[in-house]
Amino acid sequence: MSDAPKRISLLAATSQGSAFRAGSLPTAVSNVKRVPDEYARGLADGQQMTEAAFDAERTAMQRLLASAQAFQSDAGPELSLLLRETVVRLVSQITDGVTIDETLLNKQIARAVDIITEADEARHILLHPDDAALVGNTIGKLAVRSDPSLPRAMVRIECSHGWIEHGVALGMDRLRELLHCEGMAA
Repeated sequence: MSDAPKRISLLAATSQGSAFRAGSLPTAVSNVKRVPDEYARGLADGQQMTEAAFDAERTAMQRLLASAQAFQSDAGPELSLLLRETVVRLVSQITDGVTIDETLLNKQIARAVDIITEADEARHILLHPDDAALVGNTIGKLAVRSDPSLPRAMVRIECSHGWIEHGVALGMDRLRELLHCEGMAA
């Protein structure tokens, strides 16, 4: 006898009785002998492997979450204020150590002149009297004037439409503004 499955017509099988019964059809699987122990062992091995993989992933996820929680700040506004004060103090220490000399002033003035000459014909430069003494009566085509109300290293270029100021004090004020340190002392 042949091991090939026998073909059965569905129409012929249903015409034999009043209702179709799947149990009445012969199947090719009936010739296969199953060993229950091998199936159960394979199922148990598969479940064990799945549980081990799940445990490893869960452990890795717990480590990842613990690492992520370590980066969260619990200090709130106190830490933010401390960081702001630290940044302002460090920048102040750096800028306080800068020697105001002719080279520094000329660089700051050149930057300000470059900005203003693009927009307008500059009229004159205002500097603190001590700074004006360092650079002379003119810088390029611009006349230098003293203004004792300006802090040292502050440059103000006045033109027909207003003025431009540039200097360390403005930079510190801008830094404080950006860090929301309005009430902090210099």
